[in-house]
Amino acid sequence: MVSRPGAYNYKTLLCTDIPELFLDKFVARTHFGRFGNLVNFVLRPCRMTCTVSYATEEEAELALHEGNVYNGHEFHMSYAENETAPAQKTEQWVDPEVQAELNALSGGWPKQYQPSKPIKMTPELPAAGSRSQQPSSSQAPSERRERQPPAQSKGYAQELEAVMLRPAHTSEEKYRVLDARDKLLRLNQSHRQLDIQKSGSTQGYCPDMCPEKERLLREFQRQVSVFELQPDSLSRQPGGLISHELALKQYSRSSADQETPLPHELRGEPALHMTMSYLMHEIMDNDREPLGDWFHFVWDRTRSIRKEITQQELCSLGAVKLVEQCARFHIHCAGRLVAEDPSVFDGKINADNLTKCLQTLKYMYHDLRLKGVQCPREAEFRGYIVLLNLADANFLWDVGQLPDELQTCAEIRQAIQFYLSLQDTNFVRFFQLLRHPETSYLSACILVRYFTRLRVLALHRLIQGYRAPRKNEVSSLPLAYVAQMLACESQEEAANFVQHYGLEINQYNRVVLTTMDNPEVDYKLERQLELVESKRYQSVGECICGEPLPPKTLYSSHRPHNSFNAHQMLKRSAWSAKDQMPNQEPEEESLQPPHQRDNLFKVPMQPATAGAGGFSFSPPKSRMQEVAAVALAEQQRQQQAQRAQEEARMMALQQAIAAAKQREAELMALQAAKAAEAERVRQQRQQEQEAELLRRRHEQEAEQQRKQQQAQQMQETLEQQERQRREQQQLELQQRESRLQAQALRLYEELFEETLHSIASRQHTLERQFRQYFDHMVDSITSELVEREIQKSIYEMGLMRIYWRRWRDFRRVQQQKDTLFNQLPLSFGAEKPEQLVDEQSVEDSLRLIRRYRQGEACNYNQLLTGMADRSCWLKLDIWKVLAQYLPQAQPGARRFYKLLLSLPEGEEGLKLDYSLDGGLLQRPPLQNTDEPVPVPEPQPGGYIHGVAHGVALSVLKIRVGQGSGSSTWAHADGIVCFASSSNLQDIPHRLQSIIQESHCADVALVLENPMHASTLEEGLCRQLQQQLDQLGLRSWSIFCLRETSQRNQLMSVMQSALTFLAQQPHRSRGGILRQEELRGFLVDNLGPELFRRLRHAADVDQTIRRKSRESPQFCVELYNEAVRRLQLVAGEDLQHCPQFPQDLRPFVEPLSALESLPESRLEYFVSGWERPNQRWRIVQLLELAKLPQMPALPLRRDHQEDLCQWVLDYVEVSQQEDLVESICLQAIHCFEQEAPNYLDLTQLLALERLQFVLRRELDLPQVIVYRTRTLKSYFQSPWYYDFQQPEPASPEPPVEAVESPPPMEELNFDDIVSKAECVLANCEKLREKRRTLRDLNVARTPKYESSSSSGSSSRYTNGAWGHPQQKRKHDAENLPKRQRMDL
Repeated sequence: MVSRPGAYNYKTLLCTDIPELFLDKFVARTHFGRFGNLVNFVLRPCRMTCTVSYATEEEAELALHEGNVYNGHEFHMSYAENETAPAQKTEQWVDPEVQAELNALSGGWPKQYQPSKPIKMTPELPAAGSRSQQPSSSQAPSERRERQPPAQSKGYAQELEAVMLRPAHTSEEKYRVLDARDKLLRLNQSHRQLDIQKSGSTQGYCPDMCPEKERLLREFQRQVSVFELQPDSLSRQPGGLISHELALKQYSRSSADQETPLPHELRGEPALHMTMSYLMHEIMDNDREPLGDWFHFVWDRTRSIRKEITQQELCSLGAVKLVEQCARFHIHCAGRLVAEDPSVFDGKINADNLTKCLQTLKYMYHDLRLKGVQCPREAEFRGYIVLLNLADANFLWDVGQLPDELQTCAEIRQAIQFYLSLQDTNFVRFFQLLRHPETSYLSACILVRYFTRLRVLALHRLIQGYRAPRKNEVSSLPLAYVAQMLACESQEEAANFVQHYGLEINQYNRVVLTTMDNPEVDYKLERQLELVESKRYQSVGECICGEPLPPKTLYSSHRPHNSFNAHQMLKRSAWSAKDQMPNQEPEEESLQPPHQRDNLFKVPMQPATAGAGGFSFSPPKSRMQEVAAVALAEQQRQQQAQRAQEEARMMALQQAIAAAKQREAELMALQAAKAAEAERVRQQRQQEQEAELLRRRHEQEAEQQRKQQQAQQMQETLEQQERQRREQQQLELQQRESRLQAQALRLYEELFEETLHSIASRQHTLERQFRQYFDHMVDSITSELVEREIQKSIYEMGLMRIYWRRWRDFRRVQQQKDTLFNQLPLSFGAEKPEQLVDEQSVEDSLRLIRRYRQGEACNYNQLLTGMADRSCWLKLDIWKVLAQYLPQAQPGARRFYKLLLSLPEGEEGLKLDYSLDGGLLQRPPLQNTDEPVPVPEPQPGGYIHGVAHGVALSVLKIRVGQGSGSSTWAHADGIVCFASSSNLQDIPHRLQSIIQESHCADVALVLENPMHASTLEEGLCRQLQQQLDQLGLRSWSIFCLRETSQRNQLMSVMQSALTFLAQQPHRSRGGILRQEELRGFLVDNLGPELFRRLRHAADVDQTIRRKSRESPQFCVELYNEAVRRLQLVAGEDLQHCPQFPQDLRPFVEPLSALESLPESRLEYFVSGWERPNQRWRIVQLLELAKLPQMPALPLRRDHQEDLCQWVLDYVEVSQQEDLVESICLQAIHCFEQEAPNYLDLTQLLALERLQFVLRRELDLPQVIVYRTRTLKSYFQSPWYYDFQQPEPASPEPPVEAVESPPPMEELNFDDIVSKAECVLANCEKLREKRRTLRDLNVARTPKYESSSSSGSSSRYTNGAWGHPQQKRKHDAENLPKRQRMDL
């Protein structure tokens, strides 16, 4: 094995000038991990270097030869040097006696070496002493620097000043000079640390987009981005030259070893705005390939802007605008770079930066709102915050904390709409909202993150919705339909998406709906050009700015700051960096080299803290030192506990001063002797030096003349070269402008051709799609019309076939009969009489014989209608007529109808009965029903029962003279009364009995008038109008039937009558009654909602507010009045209200277990709801829920014991025993308020008593049925405005106090019994009072009629007569008092 030098570590590599992508540790580790196992990886972003350690030397050698190139970028790699211990310096010797004297003079300084100015330790001047004596790493750098002796800081300052006085010709030399300047500033500034801490954050005043020191550092280290290079500098020098006008400050991560930035290293708010303006104008619209360089450059520069805002703690409208622009940049990148590779753009990192920006904005908005400053763009970014957190419902709490104007703004409302659609997985609604013009481009960019998740859920829904009904079948959908539902940009994108999740596309371009896969990697979205990027109508800079861009002169006229003069020397005004401050003239400071003095004792200078009469070895104090001393003295005065120690210290200080003065006298004497000897030697040397100086002066004058001549010649040469250079630059500038114009013209032509081509292709695509849609629509309409015509033709051919078949049968039978009649005589003597009577064809046979013998013409109408011996083919479908006019409670719900057919007596009734039984009415077509419905057994009078067309029908026939059928006629919906014009006087009597039994007020009167139909109009109008109006009918109508034997006319009149009845108000239209669960009804009406109304009334009405705060009895009476009104609602007689017929009960559709009980549909009302005893039990339950009368408040309300006893007494009377203590504690809390409101106490007691009553009463009705109008009138109206508190009974006269008898030795049994009887009598009186009040409440219960409107209405239809009558009544007594006053 070849031996290697020991100065290097051959397992560790040092990489310099690394690519910018290596700033992401994941990318760098992935690259270096290809060559072996990584042991350690250290990244230094500020230096653009990294250190890589491998497990073996072979792996490190392989990486050294093959790993120095990444994506075409070559960087330098070498072995890292072994670490060696730094050289150590020894401390200077200090005289112990002198040190003791100085310690005594500076008694206030506890440390051994306390300098007047803190010293900054640098690599050039390491700390003295061994490594074990250095401060621990947990100590701050400032503390470690303060431990250095003043002599070292003084020498270090002299070294720095020497560096600053050097001329700097290269960028590296200039950087060294500025770095020495900054170190000296920090060294001089360290003694002002206390003032800096008091003043808060550092406010920067750097005027440039990038500080001068960083520009020089990056220039000689070649850390320049392509966006910061000079034009055409790559051709002149490898790597390019930095353009100081285009350089932007680079982001550097915060670390513990970083120094606190100086003010001139931080950019002020104007410089930050100038930097952001330059980015928006010149960089953000320049998204050229590769996009990774563009994104990382803008991201790095905007991150440095945010960091400086945080370091300076800026909180103003300008700072808010900068952070908002940074947030918009990340939002734009979320939509524009969604399709890029993760090595170029990482969506999670971008989302983290966006979240940090929005979090900073939330804090800024809050702080500015506390100052009374309103941010104009706050609503916009509040909407972005909601859109970013749609998957987390906790944002609703944050929205609730915002002001009302922000909660109701359009951005928040739109974001909540997106949240609701995402929570419901309503992908159609989500993409509709996304396409809406009100959705901005930036909002759409944020919503891109939800596309994949929502499309996966949408694909699940499509698979579930279109799943094949059988296991061995597989369904499919067109790819175009799937792309439309998933809102994909194209069918190719939809195909890639479904194939990524395991679905296949067959040869017919259809998606096969099978089971979806669950891939480990999510689908990578493509650019959403149509959904997202089409919403951007501005440039990227304008979109990120949020307003019109600022003028370019904000940065184009700016010139970077230069701290060096023409001779490349640091300007005197730049020594303190104050020349960069705005609106301040540079101050020339006379900074002289440090004065060299002989320190006999080699002791660093220290500040003295002696009193006014003391002295010090330190130089005069500066202003900052005086401020620090004053602050220290102030702190010492505040420490009251150390006063005694300070007095002792002053005594020691005086003794030290005396000893110091004696020592000083001795030193001065010794110094004077040495000074005399030195003066003699100095005079001798001075004479020799004067002679030598005269000789040198002559030589210098000759040399100076020669240099002046050379300088003059050099100046002329330089001027000529400068003139030629200017001419050359002007020529190059003209050529560059001409090239730029030509290039701009070429780019414009290319852009115009590209735009024209895209517009033309888009228009061609739209035209092609329009033609396809038009052809598809024409084909669909044509196929629909053809199908309709074919069905019509088939129907007509079927009818003709039936007609011809019947005609052939008829003719065959006629021929057979004609043959028989010709062969037989005209007599039926050979037939049996019973057979002739029972034979149905005798009448027809006689008719045919008569026609044959007498030559009558053939009746083709009867031929088409059919013979009596065959069933009629033309029938009236009652279900179809009712289904056309009956209302539906809800879509798809079944409707119910009960019809009574009243037939007259005599021959007319028999004829109608025969016509109806002969097949005039259609029977229930069981084959058309959706599911088998059990047909009930026929009841007395039952005629037709069945379900068809969603209508359940029950038809009953009534013959005059039959017995009363109240149980079967009850609750009918319509009556069809057949009568003859010859018996008009019997019609009212017939209808009156039917109406009373059936409770139906809608009548259709079919009047047979074959003889004088033309003269009946005037007679009916005069006779029937008064008679029918007296019956109390709601609506009636008269229909004329000229002849009952005519089947077509009877069916037409019957259809008209059914149409009239079906159009009348049905039991399901009014919503008169309502059914609710009893416990929920009581809790909803007597619970918090009632007391919320009462509190609102107290806020509005001054009388109620005053009484509710003064008198708890008033609140109890108010609650009892509400219970009494609810008793009126629950105890109302509803026996005359519409009810559901029992014969239609078998047709009611059963409810599923998940469906709740309908509230307004009669068919689902529980049985027995109208019974008075059941409703009376509810009234009794409400009577128990009332609160007992509350005693008067104690006279001493401020006395807690009396008030608690008053509450305890009342709770014991009104509440459950085992809950008395807990209720009392809650009641006492109501009195802890400053202005107690007794409504809260009443609410607590009322709810507890109601719960107690409901728990005790187990056998209660499950539901309650009530009239909605009664509830609104008696309970839900504002009755409490008119409530008058009942006057209390007159107080009994006070009974004089009787002296208590002396205690008796024995108990009197009779006396005890008499007292018990008195107590029982009082209890019986209280019960009697309650019973009387309950009876009065029941007696006052009004009884309402079953129908909501009285009167009758009639009309004349299809040749019949009618007369409408309607009456309206305004229920003014149920209105509130204020509304009645308005009326």
